[in-house]
Amino acid sequence: DDLRLAGNTMEIALMAVLVIALCGAVVSFSMMGLRHYWRSKALARHCHEHGLRFSRDDPFDIPHLYGNFALVASGHSPRASNVTHGHIESWHLRAFDFRYELGHGTLRTTRRYCAIVIDGEMNVPEVLMWNDADATDTPLQARQIDGHVGRWSFTGDAALAGCLRNAATSMEQEGFSLQLRGGSLMLYLSVSHRKKWDYTAWLEPAIQLASRIKAYRPSRDDAQAPAASSFGEQTC
Repeated sequence: DDLRLAGNTMEIALMAVLVIALCGAVVSFSMMGLRHYWRSKALARHCHEHGLRFSRDDPFDIPHLYGNFALVASGHSPRASNVTHGHIESWHLRAFDFRYELGHGTLRTTRRYCAIVIDGEMNVPEVLMWNDADATDTPLQARQIDGHVGRWSFTGDAALAGCLRNAATSMEQEGFSLQLRGGSLMLYLSVSHRKKWDYTAWLEPAIQLASRIKAYRPSRDDAQAPAASSFGEQTC
């Protein structure tokens, strides 16, 4: 009888542990869902304040649309959400939350970013600048570097990389990486370890940077003195 009682007690204890664990998981997922809901609400409100449109889903198939950018080409199972889109001044922009996965099964990890893309006629060389703050998740495209400016490792045009570093110091310090490709500018920031993040705060700085890039004119002696290149009449 004592053995039977002990067995029953252990079964009850095990069931209690399982119930507590299940309840904890339900509460955790519920809290996560609420955080995502309120984040979407906040982004939508800020988006409308800028005169832009907002969608919780991805109406553009962003992984396909921007699949040639280093961030989007990283990992597998890419997904965009909380998409803001529209025009500021003469620039067309899209901003969104982005995630992709690395590994499979029990070794699978998820990387989360916020991204801002400015589409326009920026007739400048291509360059990819990956911030050292996100060095552990550097994509393959950014591992064969051509140089280093400030906190960024870069591949591509050295003169333009030097000017971008001087024109985007606040973004550099915040941890942004950036890429210019096909006339478009993509800015992205790892938010995997951030509890709160609002990309709408960086829409205006992104537009300002795009305007300076459009005005970029390399100096004649870029190869010897990259820092002498300029955005329009402003030197870097």
